[in-house]
Amino acid sequence: MTSFAITNARLVDPASGYDGPGGVLIENGRIAQIGESLDLSGAETVIDAGGKILAPALIDLRAAKEPALTSDGETQSSLAAGAAAGGFGTVVLAPNETSPLDVAGGFAGMVRSLSQHGVRVHSAAAATHRLQGEAMAEIGLMAKAGAVYVGQGDHTIADSRTLRRVMSYASQFDLWLALRPEDAELSHGAVATESDWSARMGLPAEPTMAERMAIDRYASIAALSGGKLMIDRLSTRDGLEALRSARKRDIEVAATTAIAHLSLNEVDAGALDSAMRMLPPLRLEEDRCALIDAVARGEIDAIVSDHRPTPFDDKGEPFAMAIAGTMALETLLGSLLALVHDDELTLLEALRPVTCGPADLLGLPQGRIKENAPADLVLIDGDKPWVCNPDDFHSPRGNSSWAGRRFIGRAIQTFVDGQSIYNYNE
Repeated sequence: MTSFAITNARLVDPASGYDGPGGVLIENGRIAQIGESLDLSGAETVIDAGGKILAPALIDLRAAKEPALTSDGETQSSLAAGAAAGGFGTVVLAPNETSPLDVAGGFAGMVRSLSQHGVRVHSAAAATHRLQGEAMAEIGLMAKAGAVYVGQGDHTIADSRTLRRVMSYASQFDLWLALRPEDAELSHGAVATESDWSARMGLPAEPTMAERMAIDRYASIAALSGGKLMIDRLSTRDGLEALRSARKRDIEVAATTAIAHLSLNEVDAGALDSAMRMLPPLRLEEDRCALIDAVARGEIDAIVSDHRPTPFDDKGEPFAMAIAGTMALETLLGSLLALVHDDELTLLEALRPVTCGPADLLGLPQGRIKENAPADLVLIDGDKPWVCNPDDFHSPRGNSSWAGRRFIGRAIQTFVDGQSIYNYNE
């Protein structure tokens, strides 16, 4: 459709703060008009939203890429299909151990091939070779090939001299350096958070103070190097205090948090179900509540899926031995809407860190409903009940921490550049 309109919607645009009636006219992949009274004379098709929510398509800054396309693994196509079904218009692949994204050879070709699956798929670049925290990866070449930020996966850079060099070099390309806040020694081998529960279970655990200590260190090196620091998957109240302290200094610092840490806590892991094995580990309820408050205050720039499709054999191990991670692209929106239905967040507060928040971090034009912006949109039925069944996922993998959970609200239709890439009713 080169020209069509969506009318009679509840228009929700966190970038402008608007939440009210309206619609959009889309021409040649861009938003041409916004409002309650649209000029529909040239529209080839008019979609009556019936009062459903119309918002910017979601943006995810952290999803995993598998190194090979196996018969039972997640492919580029299934990843994009799951993202579209979850309401995402843009997904960024992040470095991980099996796919470190640390060399420039083939990087540009990979980025081009990923863009052929409907959803906009970008890639981050590794900070160090094999994510080992020692030799710097080919950051400059990958930046020129399209990398949108630099990351270190689940690993830190223990050597401060190396960290300073990486942060300084990444800043030359105006790229954020994303680092998970952990103390290399205090967090080593931890599968849980230090608490009465982890002590009773005899689980290797890390104190929440480890996150604060790491952020304080990163902020000091950012001040020394002039780099752009992104706190990757902030998960504790102590970490939030360190973030607030860092923002009082003359440095550029941003923060993300994973959807799992907004909707789950260590009680959910009480039965030692390996589906609840996360990295960072699930935290205390007081940490979850502090993160919710930080999202409402606008202190969290982006909420990420941290989507990790995992082979059954790896996830089927006992809790302490199981590989960490969960699939989340198809459940993130439902989890956010649950927080809205429970009056923990308003709809604008919940959608900002998955629309204009991450778009602003990366300098992307999407993530907002404004004239001449890309027509990346999602139509949401905020009252539609459904049950999470991993067998219904587009990915052949089914490791989900939300399996069996009841949700209210889901994506009905997703558009990228004005093209419908997902329709629940088709």
